Amino acid sequence: MSQFDFSQILEALQEPFPSSEVEFKPGALNGDKTKALALAYVDSRPYIQRLNLVCPEWQDDYQITMLTDRVVVLCRLTVNGVTRTGDGECLLTGEGSERTEPNAVTTASAQAFKRACVKFGLGAYLYALPQVWCDYDHAKRKIINPPKLPDWALSPSERLEKATHAATEREAAEKAMTELGYNPDPAPQPAAELAAPEGELADPGAYKLTFGKHNGKTFGELWASGPASQGYVRWLASTDGKGFQPRNHTDQVAQRMARAFLSLQAAYAG
Repeated sequence: MSQFDFSQILEALQEPFPSSEVEFKPGALNGDKTKALALAYVDSRPYIQRLNLVCPEWQDDYQITMLTDRVVVLCRLTVNGVTRTGDGECLLTGEGSERTEPNAVTTASAQAFKRACVKFGLGAYLYALPQVWCDYDHAKRKIINPPKLPDWALSPSERLEKATHAATEREAAEKAMTELGYNPDPAPQPAAELAAPEGELADPGAYKLTFGKHNGKTFGELWASGPASQGYVRWLASTDGKGFQPRNHTDQVAQRMARAFLSLQAAYAG
């Protein structure tokens, strides 16, 4: 069984895929077929990889119905003992009764599987992406300039990398301005700034765990490792009171730092 409870599993499943896994396929076309509505698409393999990572004991089974002109598939997907369904279909024939899809069962099964995944939150964010009209090559049936994903649709590691890059650029710009002789007034400081409690750091991402299976790893390293490790950080923070229960001072410090780290991630995502 998974080491996480169902709510943590759902949180990990709902995280966006790496942007490299997202493709855009043409949807509706304009009158002269020079523009197409870009529809986000992710192959089935990243869905399977995420399920294997977050909840390795997941199961799926399929009910296939062959009709005169199409194949219809019902997928039953079970995650952590909970079963949800999705349906898919694919036409078998086109005009003149010519066979148009030799892999109809595979196509319909993949569609049904991903629709079942969406009911667990996996890949659901793709449906919330803004609809954008893009240049379209009708001969190649391909979108020429696919849209850029918004920050909220990037994977956690990509969001963190982007925020870090932005901070680095700001520091470089400030340094360049200082070297050019521009010295802005320093920001006002609190009258009495308290030092961080013993064992805590100004950067929660640099906090290194000293216990458990992730002993020696920082929160930043765990977060960049993927959904399973992110679930561990959330469990350690126990913001809902149902996760990790501190037993000593070291545990308390780790939990405070985990909560601070999650707050930073929420700020980056916003």
